Amino acid sequence: MSVLTLNGFVIHRRPYRETSLLVDFFTLESGRITAVVKGVRSNSKSSRKSLLQPLQRIQFDCIGRTNLKNLTRVEAFGPALNCRGNALYASFYLNEVLQRALPESEPVEHLFEMYQHTLEQLTLLTPVATAESENMLQPDKVSQPKSKNTALEPLLREFELTLLMTLGYLPDLSCDSETLAPVIENAHYQYFPEKGLVSCANTAKHAISGEVLHKISNSQFSRETLAPAKYICRSTLPLAIGNKPIKSRELFV
Repeated sequence: MSVLTLNGFVIHRRPYRETSLLVDFFTLESGRITAVVKGVRSNSKSSRKSLLQPLQRIQFDCIGRTNLKNLTRVEAFGPALNCRGNALYASFYLNEVLQRALPESEPVEHLFEMYQHTLEQLTLLTPVATAESENMLQPDKVSQPKSKNTALEPLLREFELTLLMTLGYLPDLSCDSETLAPVIENAHYQYFPEKGLVSCANTAKHAISGEVLHKISNSQFSRETLAPAKYICRSTLPLAIGNKPIKSRELFV
């Protein structure tokens, strides 16, 4: 039986049988995979158990002919990342969304690189700065940055848009879905998750200007663009993860 060597992060783990763990990994080479880690719960001093934590990039080996693998070796691939405050809760959010959205054993290298970049950027945020965005994950609230230090929301919006685009859930934001005409900066559009953009009056509900749509497509986030970007992401995410509430959002209540 061949050995599969992978690089990635733990995004979810739960007890399995009496002494083992069932672990979901997000890997560079194979996307999301699930592996059994045998006997690790019965050994509190196990080095494998200490490495199988979120925010720790690891290299590991696993074997198995089915989608459920068995982990045989694991070692650190660099130091663990250190997120604090709402930045830590945001990392939980990323992991939960990935665990629910990613298909099994399907490589998404660009998304993996974006995930690692986002985690690294989260480590640079202080609890004071991230506290200003404590409502950024609430579905019925749209928080705006209060200072130049507030970078949490732009990081999350860029990650969400990348995830939705990579997995094929994000409609084309560069054209009108009905006419296929390019988006015009001084025109306005309504966004429909399963359809895309439709031209509308500037007074229509959730109308977004073409100028703002161009900026969102280019990851130019500001007070002007964060609210519509959040609306687009929140409207579309259920297509990828379903309608079940996201548990990590409760941390921000």
